[in-house]
Parts: sequence; C-alpha cells; structure tokens
Amino acid sequence: MQDLFKFFFHRKINILQPVIYKWIIGDWNNDGFKKYFNNTGWLFVARGATFVTSFLTIAIVARYLGPENLGKLSYAQSFVAILSIFASLGIDQILYRDLSSYPEKEKEFLGTAIMSKFIFGIIAFSLAILISLLLHNEPLLTLLIGITAFTFLINPLGTIGILFQSRVQAKYSSQITIFLAFFIPALKLLVIFFDKGIIFFSLLLIIEATINTIWSLYIYINKLKQNPSDWRFRLPVFKQLMSDSWPFLLAGLFGYIYSRIDQIMLQHYLGSRSVGLYDVAVKLSNIWSFIPALIISSIFPALVNARKIDRLIYLKRYKSLTILITIITFVVTIFVFFTAKPLISLLFGTQFLESVLILKIYIWSGAIAIIGILVQQYLITENKGWIHLVMTLIGAVLNIALNLILIPRYGMTGAAVATLFSYSVIPLGLFFFQQFRKDLQLLRTKQISN
Repeated sequence: MQDLFKFFFHRKINILQPVIYKWIIGDWNNDGFKKYFNNTGWLFVARGATFVTSFLTIAIVARYLGPENLGKLSYAQSFVAILSIFASLGIDQILYRDLSSYPEKEKEFLGTAIMSKFIFGIIAFSLAILISLLLHNEPLLTLLIGITAFTFLINPLGTIGILFQSRVQAKYSSQITIFLAFFIPALKLLVIFFDKGIIFFSLLLIIEATINTIWSLYIYINKLKQNPSDWRFRLPVFKQLMSDSWPFLLAGLFGYIYSRIDQIMLQHYLGSRSVGLYDVAVKLSNIWSFIPALIISSIFPALVNARKIDRLIYLKRYKSLTILITIITFVVTIFVFFTAKPLISLLFGTQFLESVLILKIYIWSGAIAIIGILVQQYLITENKGWIHLVMTLIGAVLNIALNLILIPRYGMTGAAVATLFSYSVIPLGLFFFQQFRKDLQLLRTKQISN
C-alpha cells in the first residue's frame, strides 16, 4: 500500500495536475493521509473482490431465478431491511465516532452496543414474522422474510468490526470480506448447480452473517488480545448512545423506507415480476457505490480529529473529500447511463431488457445517495443529527406520496422517478443549515485572503 501511495500521491511524482492535486490532496498532512490511505487500500482490496464476484454472480443468480423469483427474494430482503434499523438501533455511526474519540472506554461501548442490539434484534425478528403473517397469504414470502430476519440475532457480535475501523485497522475486517467475496458466490453457484431454489439463497445470508461474526470474535481475542468477558453493559452509556443516535435511528428508518418502499409498493401494485425487473436496475446502480462509501468511512476519523484541532483544517479536508467523491461518482454515473442497454443485455439477458430505462433513471439516484452520505457524516461530526432526521423524513414522505401517484400510472418508471426526486432532498436541505452556510463563507474568506 505504501508503494501505491507514493506512485499516485507523492508530490514529486504525482500524476495529477497541480491544481487538482491541491484540491484533493493538498489540504491533508502527508503522513496522516498516508495512514488513512493505507487503511482505505485494505478496504479497496476487500470491496474490489466483492465487486468482481458480485458483478458476476448477480447476473447468474438473476438468470437462474428469473424476474418472478428474483422479485420474491428482493421483496423479502427489502421488507426485512426496513425493520433492520430497529435491530441495529442506528448507533453504528455514533459508536464509530465515540470509539475514535474515547478509545479508553471501548469495553463499555462495545458491551453496551452488542447487548442492546441483541435484545432489540429479538424484538425486530418477532415483528418481522408477525407483520408478514398479517400482510401476506403466501407462505413462501413469510418463510423468506423469517430466514432473512434471523440475521438480526447473529449480527450484533459483528459490531466488533466498528472497533477495527475506529483503530484504522481495516485489514482485519477486510480479510473476512475478501474470503466471503469468493466463498458466498461459490455457494450460490452450488445452489444453482444442484437446483436447490430460492430458499437456499436466503439461507446463505445466515451463513454469511455467522462466518463474519466468528471471524470478528477470533480477531478480537487472538490478534487484539482482548477478552469479550470484559465487556460491560452500562445503562448510562446506552442512554448516551441513544440520546445521540435517535435522530439517526429515525433517519435510518425513513431512509430505508424511501430506499426500499418502492419495491414493496411495486409488489403490491404489479407483483413479483416487476420487483425482479426493478431490482436488477437497483443492484447495478448500487454495486459500485462501495468505492466512495469506503473512502468516506475510512477518512471519517481524520475529519473528527481535525475538528478538535482547527476548524479550518477540518473544513478544507471535508472540501477535498467532497471534490474527490463527486468526481468518482459523476464519472461512474455517466458511464452506466450510456451503457445501460448493453450492460443489461449482456449480464441478464433479454428477459430483463425492461430494466434498461429504470437503470438510466435510478443510476442518478445512486449518485445523489452518495452525496447524501457526505451530508450525513458532516451532520454527525457537528452532532446535528436532528437536521438529517428532518430532511430524511421529508424525503420519505415525498417518496411515498410520489410512489402512490406515479406507480399506478407509470409502473416501474414511476417508482424510479419518485426515488430520484426524494433522494435530492437531503443534499439540497443542507443549504438551509445555518452552520453549513457559515462554514462555506469561512472557506470563501480564507480562499480569497490566500
């Protein structure tokens, strides 16, 4: 990773134009940036492996299941995703922030977070089964939902991975990600080879969650030389986590609603086949988003630390990060937009050609969602989660309203348009935040004075 860093980013041999280099890299301390870039390098390897294998297996699985069965599987996962925010309590970003800021309290933070997630995971799992029984007459959908929701009981121990990130030790979580990137697709191919059907694809989610949890525990005990028995649940810590995270919990709920409600409403109005066709466009739009997302997550500790030292340095780093993410997002979005038809035809076959127009619209929603992550991180750092909550609530309400209007008239295209407009609320809403306008003015003033 150090050689890669030197090749791309060292001032003496950097391949970027001086102005672009200054915009993106120049405001970072060289040694500090190298540290975080090396951490990101591990994440790139892991996510890159996932990208390659997922890109191939998504197409193979879709061809095997067809639009109808793919739609059932996608609907079950979307249904469970909305309830997953209750299982996770929306505390991951807050936990990440606090572990970065107060590493001496990690035993209390981890113990409290894991125990809380397990308790609420049981509640969320029970709710998923109950609501499914009330809504559906189709036993297969309830079974798929139950299997998928069972991961709520396994995932809490995976919270250890947040500790690795906060310590800038992404290599530990990346190692298991690389393994799973090849192991799970191999299992999917075996399911197809032995023609086991849709239920076995759901069971793979449980296998993946179990392996990830076991690995996290192994690293924590054997590499970090820590003992889980030292974890302690502290009610004051729980109250503090929830006090800081409740806006993000509700924002996560509303976010899942307007990122998943389209597939649930398509199931209601048009059936599983439309959900399957729509899901292909969604997957192709989101599969690349690991690149900007992991850069943001890896650099986040540096932003938190910079804010403690000097606000101007913090703002310059945030500006550099925003420029980099915007460039990556725009390039990928344009490429997918103009190659949508050959991509769909080559990967999924003629039975999914109805997904082309959906992909051309939805890819812009994915781009806006990435910008929304930057907005969220800014508000987390400023401890203004309630603003993100308000913007997400507005977006969710707008998405549901537009889906109710557009899906009956325009079908899948209407759902894609509804998502595009609703996703725009969060980035645009940031300009109504007074502190953000002050920060923009501070950057302009310093830029002019320099």
